[in-house]
Amino acid sequence: MRAEAEGTQVAGGDPVDDKVTIEFLRIARKRRIAGLADGEGTAPLFFARLDYALDAREARDGSGGSEERGISGAPGASGTCEAAGAAEAAGHRFYLGRRHVRESAGDDPLVVDWRTDVARPFYRAHRGDPMGVLRRRRFGYDGPELTAFEDEPLTGPAATPVAVATGASVPPGAAVGSDEAVAGFVGTVAGPVDAAAGIAPGTAPAAGGLLEREIERPRSGPMRDIVATIQPEQDEIVRADLAVSVCVQGAPGTGKTAVGLHRAAYLLFTHRERLARAGVLVVGPNRAFLGYIAAVLPALGEFTVRHSTLADLLDDVTAAGTDTIDAASLKGDVRMATVLRRALHDGLYPPTGPVTVVTRIGRWTVGEEEFAGLFADAAGGLAAGTFRYAIGRERLAGRLANALRVRAEAGGHYLTDGAVRTLARSRAVQGTVEAAWPKADAATLVRRLLTDPHLLARAADGILDADEQRTLLAAAPPGGARTARWSPADVFCIDEARDLIDGTVGFGHLIVDEAQDLSPMQCRALARRCADGSLTVLGDLAQGTTPWAATSWSAQLTHLGRPDAHLEVLTRGYRVPAEILGFAGRLLPHIAAELAVPTSARTTPGALTLLPTADVAATVTAQVARARAATGSFAVIAADADLPALAEALRAADLAVDELGADSTPSRACLVPASLAKGLEFDQVIAVEPATIIAGEPHPRLGLRRLYVVLTRAVSDLTVIHADPLPAALRSPAPVPSAPVPSAPVPSAPLPEADRDLGAIPGGRRPAHRMVDRIGP
Repeated sequence: MRAEAEGTQVAGGDPVDDKVTIEFLRIARKRRIAGLADGEGTAPLFFARLDYALDAREARDGSGGSEERGISGAPGASGTCEAAGAAEAAGHRFYLGRRHVRESAGDDPLVVDWRTDVARPFYRAHRGDPMGVLRRRRFGYDGPELTAFEDEPLTGPAATPVAVATGASVPPGAAVGSDEAVAGFVGTVAGPVDAAAGIAPGTAPAAGGLLEREIERPRSGPMRDIVATIQPEQDEIVRADLAVSVCVQGAPGTGKTAVGLHRAAYLLFTHRERLARAGVLVVGPNRAFLGYIAAVLPALGEFTVRHSTLADLLDDVTAAGTDTIDAASLKGDVRMATVLRRALHDGLYPPTGPVTVVTRIGRWTVGEEEFAGLFADAAGGLAAGTFRYAIGRERLAGRLANALRVRAEAGGHYLTDGAVRTLARSRAVQGTVEAAWPKADAATLVRRLLTDPHLLARAADGILDADEQRTLLAAAPPGGARTARWSPADVFCIDEARDLIDGTVGFGHLIVDEAQDLSPMQCRALARRCADGSLTVLGDLAQGTTPWAATSWSAQLTHLGRPDAHLEVLTRGYRVPAEILGFAGRLLPHIAAELAVPTSARTTPGALTLLPTADVAATVTAQVARARAATGSFAVIAADADLPALAEALRAADLAVDELGADSTPSRACLVPASLAKGLEFDQVIAVEPATIIAGEPHPRLGLRRLYVVLTRAVSDLTVIHADPLPAALRSPAPVPSAPVPSAPVPSAPLPEADRDLGAIPGGRRPAHRMVDRIGP
């Protein structure tokens, strides 16, 4: 398919008349080729298989089966969402992959896209509701090579999932087909593979082990996709309809970031044309985080999604200054939106006399009363939010020009519509409008507000008290509107003012991660960019580390313009071991007592090590040497102020690691400031001096939250090195999350489909499902 795309030629056509069409076709061809990239041969062609029952009886008792009939592929299954309902899928077998793959001749799929309807049972089906599926097969890989597969019967007598290890490494594409093809290289399968298959002792991982092994697989670079391990509660969020705005409160390791990215991929798949026009935007806390997640969507064949930090969205205004915490918090307060609107409207001056306009063909006058009526109508529309300030100015000029037209026609001069538009833009009309409705500039407006105590007093009357007004005046940046050293909080005030004046261009869907850290004014900046679209909000209230961090999602969603967004709560972690999550969880009563204690689907004995020491640098050096010898990624995370000394100690020991900066991308071995750790994951983490990490924040509670973030970055091994005593909160007993105990699966509640009403769930919450629902019998 890639070769076909590369061989496609863009039609010629007239280089002038067809210039736009030719360029569009070239871009479409380039994106098609990029979308078929296979990661230089390292991406498995498929990761799972579903065997559908032939009829209801077979689905109920498990008799027969598509496998016994040797069916591979499905007539008419095109790989789109409409391709395979239950009826079309009956009796067929489907291989699932990251992309739709077809044979060179014909349209029947070899592999169907994971986002199709026919693939949904892979993520949702269980023995209580098999969704028409007889058997679910999961494939295991070592890089690009197929090494094992595991069968999970979903119908018939209860049976334990059967895992089979391959006897030789085979390229992934070779496995598509019948069981005879698989048996040709497995070596341990004598016939159809099901719960009764004979398996040579020691050749297979434990039942359910492929899922756990995939989750625990070491990482050495950016975030990977999770299409092979999406859990039912995650899939509900991924497949929520485009019209539904969703907020995900997710504990560490629950996969909320990956879920948000896979939701973007799903929405692009199901609403391709609409989102191609409107666009999808992913907003992250910093460029290091965006670099970490940058490879996920391209791996799923999506290359059109824009990734941006909040600051980069407003890149026409440079934030080079700083504010005190009090000033930054006040500038980020939602009340500033009203103050700015009042300040803008304060510049309007109702007419105080008649308007006379002289042109080449005559002299006409509009009386004061009539002009005042035109002005009042425009001002009323502005106050009601019917249009923006700049549009109101244009309307006033147009209405004034029409009034002059009436007088011209009364004198025998008939003006065309074009002539009236020209009159509205004339110096005479524009000068009159300028006196009543002057042009406005966002930066100039904010600059005036922060430097003119009289304007601020009028705009803030009844909203900000005298002390707050003095705080704003003291925080005015030096310089003029074009040269001022604006602070980050000033930038969002300017963005608010710009929207009041000219409006803001939006996106079809916006995904914002670490949303708990946003100020109300930052939330409003994002809300403007999806006013006609929908939102996916990701975050964890326990990880809020800004002075203005949200304390409830209801308030934050109101600021984001989606007070009715559905709230999904994920408490079951899949990446962070129970031992680490339990240790970090001791902080929860001190940072977010209202949140449920998260649990983990994994236990890893020895995952947590506490190392008190008198020589921190030497101990860190020794632990880095140990981590370098292990597989996977690792990071040394410490308070920002401690990083230079640690970096020097590591260089002196010839153990230099990459120092992560705000604009860099995490590598296999990183020295990470605590302020940039949020959202990142590493196989091994060496956390240095918890007490110092806490002390680096302006408030002890924020420091504890920062420490909570640092302690939950490890997915396999956490080592805590400290010379100072551990914080009292870490020494205090607290509920420790436990790993799941295998038990009979509990049928899940009705799952939301694309046309469901997410808001109908009582309380807007849905409990996380147990992992054993997916890996148990």
